[in-house]
Amino acid sequence: MSNHHAHGGHAASHPKTPRSPLVEVTFVFRDVLKHPIAGLAVQVKTGTGAPPAPEWKTGADTGDSAPATTAVPASGASAPVADPLLPVAPSATVPSNSTEATTDQDGYAVTIQNAARNQPIDVLVKNRRGEYVWKATVKPSKDISAFTIVSPEYHIEATTQLTPKDELEQNLNLPVVKDGEVMTIERLVHDFGPYIGWSQKVTEQGKIKKDTPTRKKEVAEDETTHKKKTKITIEHHYKVVDTGKPQTIVFNLLSSRLNYPSPSTFSEDQYTSMATQLGVEVAAIKAIVMQETSGRPFMDNGLPTILYERHHFYGFAVEKLKAADKQSKGKKKKLGNPYPGYPDLCFPVLGGYGLEGLHQYEKVVRASTLDFEAALKSCSWGGFQILGEYFLKCGCSSVFEFANKFMSGTNGQVEIFVAFMKNIKPDAIDGLRERKWEKVAASYNGSNWKKYNPHYAEHLGKYYEKFK
Repeated sequence: MSNHHAHGGHAASHPKTPRSPLVEVTFVFRDVLKHPIAGLAVQVKTGTGAPPAPEWKTGADTGDSAPATTAVPASGASAPVADPLLPVAPSATVPSNSTEATTDQDGYAVTIQNAARNQPIDVLVKNRRGEYVWKATVKPSKDISAFTIVSPEYHIEATTQLTPKDELEQNLNLPVVKDGEVMTIERLVHDFGPYIGWSQKVTEQGKIKKDTPTRKKEVAEDETTHKKKTKITIEHHYKVVDTGKPQTIVFNLLSSRLNYPSPSTFSEDQYTSMATQLGVEVAAIKAIVMQETSGRPFMDNGLPTILYERHHFYGFAVEKLKAADKQSKGKKKKLGNPYPGYPDLCFPVLGGYGLEGLHQYEKVVRASTLDFEAALKSCSWGGFQILGEYFLKCGCSSVFEFANKFMSGTNGQVEIFVAFMKNIKPDAIDGLRERKWEKVAASYNGSNWKKYNPHYAEHLGKYYEKFK
């Protein structure tokens, strides 16, 4: 994906307010495979040379945070929000601050609600001798920050020589995609999720041996010349062969074929059909596809192109908390981040998109363990990058049906795009008809498009000229 966006999802901008001297900081811990590290004894304290600051208030963040004004990655970075935290009386100052915590099952350690802006903070972890050892120093400069402290290493345990009984009982039980199978989002997440995004290291009695490579032909149509090109792909199949010595085998799905959508590219007939139903030119439809996904509704592995947006997940998660709080008869709670241990998946600040491709599915898989429905609603899907939260107005009974239409092939993507434009983006249709690209950008990419995608309208015009 070439652009990071949220169609129609940007909140109205807030008037500028003076920057608070205080910021909110969250600390979480992960290993190199991105798994949470639970049970760590952590100490967080002001760093060397830090000036006096208010006594820290710690705990989950309080209150709903305003939307972000800039987009940056989550790990080890942050982004400002429009409304700053309220300052604390200057009389409540101490020479230094320090707090201790134990990481929970999500790897979440602590949130400091009123850290001083630009003040260095040291992060230490208790070792086996009971000593706190320095691990990192951060300097929060934004209104809301989430820092992920990553373990520097991990270890693989090797097995000894397996007994005949052990050899017969072992079962790796790896999922297999059948030739021609159309993947569903439920099967992808439940069956293949554990193998997506990072390598699974398994120690077996034997070694990997390449076996029976399969050659396959795929025909694709060039978007510009309309010529059909044949692409040869080779799939390698492997088996474990006993050598009598332990061997670490690495399994992953980084390059495996995970879906066989049909068709997998937009045809000229499909473009003509969309243009006719919306009353616009074919070149205008092609311009949107090029701008959103460089003309690619599916990746090489057969999965639809997606973008996971953490601030949308945060919004859905907070909505659920509000609904539950509204139904409760007790005292109303101040609601903060429901999943503070996962700032890359659930965070009020726009950004933190990470790498393109399968990395986005890794995020969806991880977010689905928190809330499957919210994870799918928080993604922009397919060649037109349509947010899952619009599934009802796109003619789908659930977001799962919505996602599976995108998985099935371009016919499903075409159907949803036409409904999306008619029911949600009529101003974008008018803009395409009138060739007013800024009007299209404001409707399709959101009212803040000039801030986040300043060349969006310009690129639409260039693509239109190329295809007309």
